Amino acid sequence: MVISCMAVLALWLSGCANCEQLQEGAEALVSHYGRCRAGDTCQTVDLLSVAGGLNCLGAFQCFGAVNADANLTEFQLRARRLAQQASYVCQPGECVTASCADPRELEPVCDTELGQCVLVPRQP
Repeated sequence: MVISCMAVLALWLSGCANCEQLQEGAEALVSHYGRCRAGDTCQTVDLLSVAGGLNCLGAFQCFGAVNADANLTEFQLRARRLAQQASYVCQPGECVTASCADPRELEPVCDTELGQCVLVPRQP
């Protein structure tokens, strides 16, 4: 089941969102800001810092790639809202933490088949 960012936001405002919906909302938010097409430039973003360091949403645990034209201020606002809601809703067993690859070893590119900015290993 795919839940749009706006649907998760509506659930959050109504107070009905559960942790799984917030996890899906975080994934959808990263995907939304990572959309790209041929010729677009992507940039690496520290998603943990963007969303706030003490969050337990899997999509916000490491570095990610977003479109260079993305409104990062708006992205940060939305990410922090989701992370804040998750801090109230998610139980310890529902939280996701991750070990992250060194971002210096990765570069952001637009995968035109996926239509998404992704991080790939740097070429030596």
